[in-house]
Amino acid sequence: MKVPAFYKHMMDLVDSIDDCETKRRTLPCLTLLYAGMDVMASLDSIPGEGVRGGFVRWANTFLLTERSFECSALDLYAARCGVVHTFTPESDLHRQGKARKIHYAWGTAEVDKLSRATQALGHDYASVHLSDLVNAFRDAVAEHLKVIERDRTKRERFESMSGLWFSDLSKSIMDDFIELTERNAGA
Repeated sequence: MKVPAFYKHMMDLVDSIDDCETKRRTLPCLTLLYAGMDVMASLDSIPGEGVRGGFVRWANTFLLTERSFECSALDLYAARCGVVHTFTPESDLHRQGKARKIHYAWGTAEVDKLSRATQALGHDYASVHLSDLVNAFRDAVAEHLKVIERDRTKRERFESMSGLWFSDLSKSIMDDFIELTERNAGA
């Protein structure tokens, strides 16, 4: 594939997610993680498909296939809405009863104990370990890239979409460009 900016930005994103997790910056970690899921889903989007539909389809196809989570792809989408927009587990989908809240364990905490405590309190929340979600995302990105390599139509769409990303441009290239355009304009 011919999208080097994609690889650099995704590596930076995954490194930042790992850094946040290591430093116990849980909300920034979740924010980056859900933003990464959004990005990957957008690169696999079907024309006319909404953000929610694309996110849920991508999560079902790549994120939740090899892992056993208490949550559904729609629960993850609702969690993404809450975390990214308000740093809370609250979203319209939760309030409408269409998705379950997700509670997170991290570090040495055990997801099973969090789940049992949540149930003991009478809540129907999904419990997920942050490390499991981070690892699932990393694996999902890798699997998605394998699929893109094999499928020409998906690859073309992916290259088209990722070609819209920001890219790095050195100061010297910008200076040379300005100099050249100003010289040509004066000619």
